[in-house]
Amino acid sequence: MKLKPRDLKSFIDKDIRYKRAEALLIGQWESLLLGDPWDMPMITRADVSFAKTLSEANVVKTDVDLSTFKGVQKFISHNNSRLSPDVVKLLKEPFL
Repeated sequence: MKLKPRDLKSFIDKDIRYKRAEALLIGQWESLLLGDPWDMPMITRADVSFAKTLSEANVVKTDVDLSTFKGVQKFISHNNSRLSPDVVKLLKEPFL
């Protein structure tokens, strides 16, 4: 899978959109707290969608598996406090 121009630009620039998706994929979401330790950023639908895109394009090495039900359940369990019901629904949707 190839990255679309906007996604490729985020990847090349390593912008905040990319950093959020990468942190999600490598299990380092807490690293985002370094800039503002009082603010606990929630994982958004956009973060999940871009993370899936990066994973499918094989541009970020990851142990997080968002393509299987077992992997999604593990991810949800590990990040439960950072996920809104809407994001949980998005993650589970392919398996319903």
